[in-house]
Amino acid sequence: MPQTSTPTAPESVLVVDDDQDMCWALEGALASLGCAVTSVGSGGSAIAVVTESAFPVAFVDARLPDMDGMRLIAELRALRPSMRIIMISGYFLEDDVRILEAVRTAAIDGFLAKPFQIDAIVAAALGYANGRRRPTP
Repeated sequence: MPQTSTPTAPESVLVVDDDQDMCWALEGALASLGCAVTSVGSGGSAIAVVTESAFPVAFVDARLPDMDGMRLIAELRALRPSMRIIMISGYFLEDDVRILEAVRTAAIDGFLAKPFQIDAIVAAALGYANGRRRPTP
């Protein structure tokens, strides 16, 4: 019988969202897993912090005050190719063509539409997105 590995929580997670309440909710959910969470409110801040520190997982809002989330994700991928990136959005849905294409091309590793359940955040942090186990970096 094949053995299945139990996913482990990443040591650190980056949250990029300009909504402080959303950051607070994500921080609470991720802290319950034992993750150290760094939250920033803009794309520029995210790039600065990722330049200095590696994060195994990032949750990135689709719309930020200084840049489009997809543009930020491309920049984060260039800096840290192995980082697992989950896009979160109150503007897009899972069946949006742009989101489907981003998942298909592995531009993003998963997508969560706001409002989402806390267990969805936990599952994404552990490496489950869209019903599939994603490898951890």
